[in-house]
Amino acid sequence: MKNIALTFTARGIHRILREGGSGDWTANPARVNDSVEYVVCCQNTNDKRRGNDWGEVTHKHGQAFLIGKLSEVVLVTKDPDKKKRYRFMFSEYAEIKVDDMWGGDRFPIRYLSEEDLPFNIKSLEFQPMPKVQSTEQFFTLDEAKKALASINDIKSTDVKIIL
Repeated sequence: MKNIALTFTARGIHRILREGGSGDWTANPARVNDSVEYVVCCQNTNDKRRGNDWGEVTHKHGQAFLIGKLSEVVLVTKDPDKKKRYRFMFSEYAEIKVDDMWGGDRFPIRYLSEEDLPFNIKSLEFQPMPKVQSTEQFFTLDEAKKALASINDIKSTDVKIIL
């Protein structure tokens, strides 16, 4: 059974831990939810990303550096007009270092069986994922009016919010 998703990611370990998993993938969420137990992250340090390290690369190109136990697949695309992308969320993770794990496939996700791995996944010591910190902020209408008034140097009573 192919229960491993091998991914080729430009995101480094710190960003993956901060976000709670690996993404943003154009995978079939039903297939991933139904069959994948583990996600193995391999580092992509593609030359196109030099000087533009939005992913916070942490390891050598092609090196497997993190394994996550899949907890869920979540939609991360906000714009309904864009292609749907998903994040593979982890409940636990283990750090590894396996050089040349990525074989150069064109598509950045490959499905494998545990027997295809050059190590025993069951022997790894997994630890709980850190708590994901949301970047979203919520305001009451009064708080929003005060913030908008302050930014625009006007009275909060002059701010009208129409829902």
